[in-house]
Amino acid sequence: MEIDIHVLQNITTEEGTESFEVKTSGQLIDKHHTYITYAEVIDDITTNVRVKLEDNRIRIRRTGELSMDFLFVPTETTQNMYHMANQKAVMDITTNELVMEHVATHGHIQIQYSISTNNTVLGTYSYELTYKERT
Repeated sequence: MEIDIHVLQNITTEEGTESFEVKTSGQLIDKHHTYITYAEVIDDITTNVRVKLEDNRIRIRRTGELSMDFLFVPTETTQNMYHMANQKAVMDITTNELVMEHVATHGHIQIQYSISTNNTVLGTYSYELTYKERT
């Protein structure tokens, strides 16, 4: 199903908070799990995004110049891969809040999390995605 997508992301580090907003269209695919796919363009860099909704957890995979595969599980820390250029890093993702609302034609996802590597917190993040069937 074709959907309209609104994504709002906030990144807070020692330097302050950056916000990114994307309004685009994508696909909602209901199989064994629900998938949302879309292309995100930030600073002229296009990244393909796939959001997989599972029971009480979400996996977000980004592919392009920057590639990542992050798993969000409420109140847990998961190890995840992050690729940029020729560098690979293992990131620890601690999910502080995860909200999923999904019905047949629309939904809302909200994730609050922090990223750390080598026991150093890199920042706190929020990811909010709202979608609805295109009319």
